[in-house]
Amino acid sequence: MKQFASDSCRLTVHLARILFFPLAFAAFCPGLFGQPLTPSKLPAISSLFSPALYAELAASGKVVRTAAAKEGPGILPRHEGARGIGILLAEEKPNLLVEALYMYRRPKPADPSAELRALYATFLSISSLEGIEYYSASRKKMRTFYAESYRIDSLESRLRLPDPLPPPGLLPPQAQYFAYQKDLTFGANIYQCVYRAFPDAVILESINLTGLSYYGIPVMGPKGLRIRLMVIQAEEAIVFYAVSSADVPSMAIIRDKVEESIGNRTAALYKWFEERQKK
Repeated sequence: MKQFASDSCRLTVHLARILFFPLAFAAFCPGLFGQPLTPSKLPAISSLFSPALYAELAASGKVVRTAAAKEGPGILPRHEGARGIGILLAEEKPNLLVEALYMYRRPKPADPSAELRALYATFLSISSLEGIEYYSASRKKMRTFYAESYRIDSLESRLRLPDPLPPPGLLPPQAQYFAYQKDLTFGANIYQCVYRAFPDAVILESINLTGLSYYGIPVMGPKGLRIRLMVIQAEEAIVFYAVSSADVPSMAIIRDKVEESIGNRTAALYKWFEERQKK
């Protein structure tokens, strides 16, 4: 019976992902990401990692890894939400993974729930991504990441909307919006933004719904790039985890460019997050 329930849950997740109903499958398989019903005590940051990984993170403030899909993620934090990310990555089987960990030091918050709401609001601020910069290795200089970035009402009309706000009361376990983002490297595209909240963490998953091109050369089809950002509250810091998974052509020159671009953009996203926390 347990095996049947487990198989049914995995099948539900797979079908939901194919049918593009990320909000529905959480109700069928709540154990995949957990349910943020009540606030929890903040963990010590050292408890989220192996001793070796924590030592590396504490020493430099960041850890970056690139891997092939068969190797899987190597620096996932020890958290229910991160476990769900690992499960999805195993099912999706991308051929490129770029991971990054950052540690944003801050005093222990007096009100963890208020801080969590602020973190959720940061991820909701889609328009604040407009104009951020990343380092272009090919050009040897800083370059605009998103020339435009805003929420839209639907895939059909693409009407510009203001950034959403966190709802009153407890944060929802899951929510989704659509975003239009004009990337100076990959062009203008539509993304699905899925938000997941936990008692001490928030996840933002961004999925491209239109194909991505690199200087006019198609490099990824729809849903070929998934960027997952996760912030976890700890007693002495906020952990920022990012993993970008992609299906890219096997041509070495294209793969190397995409990998390099993703890595530099992850650093830009952390800088954006860090600056938002200081405001």
